[in-house]
Amino acid sequence: MPPEQAGVEIELPKTAVASTLEPLIHLAEQGLGIAYLPDFAIGRQLREGLLVTVLDDYTDRSGPLRVMWPSSRHLAPKLRAFVDFLAANLVPSVEGEADSGIGF
Repeated sequence: MPPEQAGVEIELPKTAVASTLEPLIHLAEQGLGIAYLPDFAIGRQLREGLLVTVLDDYTDRSGPLRVMWPSSRHLAPKLRAFVDFLAANLVPSVEGEADSGIGF
């Protein structure tokens, strides 16, 4: 450390906020911290060993997945297909669960 920086303490940020998952995934892949990410978003990285799970005993992966879209009289077929895909592939089905968290 150069003499002019001796004794200088810098507090680094402890969190990262992003509007999409990709930057958080990239930071975790680079070893710059841990991230709480949905399994469907990091399936490839887990399979390839690029990321590993930690703190599994302390996290709860259950909860609602909400899909929101602008209201209109007619739901676009593409949007309906996308929501159906999410419901079928991303939300684990739990027998007898009344509210899957996806509203139509």
